[in-house]
Amino acid sequence: MADQATERELLDEVLQGAEAMGSLARDEEAFRAAVDAFRAQDGESMHLLLERHKLAERCDVVCHWLRSKEAVLLCLWLAGPPPLEQEPPDIRAFAEVAARVTADEEAVELLAQAVEERDQAAWRELVEKHELQAFSHLLCHWVCTIFYRLVCEVVCTPVQIPRPELIPELQTAGQAVRALAADEAVFGEASKAALAGSCETLNSILDDAGFAPYCLRLCEWFCSWRCVLLCLRLCRIFPLEVPESEIGEELEFARALGELSTKNGALQRLTAAVLREDVETMQTLVKELQFERFCIQFCHWVCFLRCLRFCICVCPPATIAVFTKIGALYYDTAINSHVGGNGLTVADNRAFYSTLRLNGGFSLVNGAPLIEYRFETTQTAQDGSTPMTPTWSGVGPGAIQPTNIGSFINGLPFPFNRTIEVWVNNPGATPPNAFNIIPDSDGWIKVPPLSPSPPMVPGPGWRFVPGSDLIRFDTTKLATSVVTIDESGIDAGSSANTSLLQTDVYYGVRMRIRNQGSMTDGTDAGTCPHIAINNSVYDNISHHPYWPGGLLGANHELGMASIGIAELRTAPCSLLTSSLTVAFTAAHSNLGEVTIDLEGPGGPYSFTLNPSSAENPGENWYGTADPLTHPVPPGPPQPWTFASLPPCAYILNLYVTLLLTDGDSSPSPRHDYIAFCKGAT
Repeated sequence: MADQATERELLDEVLQGAEAMGSLARDEEAFRAAVDAFRAQDGESMHLLLERHKLAERCDVVCHWLRSKEAVLLCLWLAGPPPLEQEPPDIRAFAEVAARVTADEEAVELLAQAVEERDQAAWRELVEKHELQAFSHLLCHWVCTIFYRLVCEVVCTPVQIPRPELIPELQTAGQAVRALAADEAVFGEASKAALAGSCETLNSILDDAGFAPYCLRLCEWFCSWRCVLLCLRLCRIFPLEVPESEIGEELEFARALGELSTKNGALQRLTAAVLREDVETMQTLVKELQFERFCIQFCHWVCFLRCLRFCICVCPPATIAVFTKIGALYYDTAINSHVGGNGLTVADNRAFYSTLRLNGGFSLVNGAPLIEYRFETTQTAQDGSTPMTPTWSGVGPGAIQPTNIGSFINGLPFPFNRTIEVWVNNPGATPPNAFNIIPDSDGWIKVPPLSPSPPMVPGPGWRFVPGSDLIRFDTTKLATSVVTIDESGIDAGSSANTSLLQTDVYYGVRMRIRNQGSMTDGTDAGTCPHIAINNSVYDNISHHPYWPGGLLGANHELGMASIGIAELRTAPCSLLTSSLTVAFTAAHSNLGEVTIDLEGPGGPYSFTLNPSSAENPGENWYGTADPLTHPVPPGPPQPWTFASLPPCAYILNLYVTLLLTDGDSSPSPRHDYIAFCKGAT
């Protein structure tokens, strides 16, 4: 890496690391505690220990040193000293091994077990069974590079967070290596760029070939291979043995580095020799400084630090945000959202209504630019084939209901050990227990940093932990989604007003992200091409007409539901003695099940809706209903008639199911009822 600023930054970390570890090594108990916390993946203990030694701000520096040193020692323990007299295998052969082992379920389990549990027997079983003797050290250092990256993510976070599992990470990395190796030309070009340390070239090769999503894992693999080759070449002449005490060896290395940091320019010269890959100078300096025992360890540390910076150049850190679901439904599979689809849910043909929980999530990355996001909509054709409008419109603040997008969490001791809710567009979310993000006038929402600072939070030690919700989208704010249907003068048993009955509208919904401060329209972070939305409201509905106390003008209801008794039309309060004529009307463009029952002695009693009196089923059902066979457990079903009912008071119920959803739940059935009394015949 020829960039002088980057090399200066690397050298600064070498000096800081030598000073920090030398300082810790002066207190053997503290040093051993740090190693124990690292191995136990105990972020809380590590934070308290480093804070006590005034090194809390240098956790990354300490962890980088520990993960490099632990990898060298662990691979010596598992694989034994590398054969210095032999040249390492070809990189293509190593790629085939990495792909093969991580694709084998039993092999990858042994691989993870050996590294996570420091299990020498598991490693030997793996190597012997899969004939990996020539690749033992290469494979071990690669797995350790991945494993200890995961460990540092936990150790340098003072709050308790789950550590990603090693096996899925190995499998994903192995799949990426396999895919890259399958393209001989791209693999060859990428290998040359990695060996030459040309981050811009490697970035371009991986990006152009479509490997950008796997960039970090591939760069990590190339870097691990390169460091093993380099350090064997630089330190080949010096003996390399398995230490009797690993922690004791680490302690002595830390003390040696601390002493070396006091010798004017010694660390700088050693580091420069590694970066220049200067074998002669490196070996001369190591002998001069009597550093033979630690040559390969120092080389791996410096090479690892170079790899960190190299991979940042190859794969610039970026926070990822993605929109994948509406409520609990993945729009790609659980909704007929693609061209030719009806925009309804796959399982039960429901349209969407009211406020939708648009969710997916964030993957925040340290060092990545801060981002902001917004949602946009466009009206589509009924089958989703073409947009009805040429452009997408932003979902503004007025259409965003209060949304909890995560929390600030602090793992420091009392009084900071607590949680602050992070909200979007919630005026009631006020300090000290909540923080509110106000979208700008165009609907852009700024995502907090991974490590927020005052005045966003009250002090040090805070971390933003995102949730899955992005916004709660009030679809009634869409220009065409609310249609008012006037049912004036419609009595139970009559046809509903059908002039505006089919009121579904169709929209695409997408999420855009961009860096904070950017004036672009952002990049795609998930697009649902097409959904059906229905926010119709029904006004002037007559509920249980022909009855004193009936509602003759109910407004803003989700659907039409009206039930009545024809015999009460002329005499609302009379007893019914000889007949019962049930009249009903149920209507909605997404009408589901319609049922009628009768509550009273011996009930409930069921009804059959007369097909001959119900027109256009699924949208507009109206007419009369007849008694249905009545179950009388435990005996057989018995027919019932009005005449068979004993004299008493009864309630007739109409239930109308609407095929609507917000992605999480559906509205309860619309209900209308009417009471009557049956007299003796």
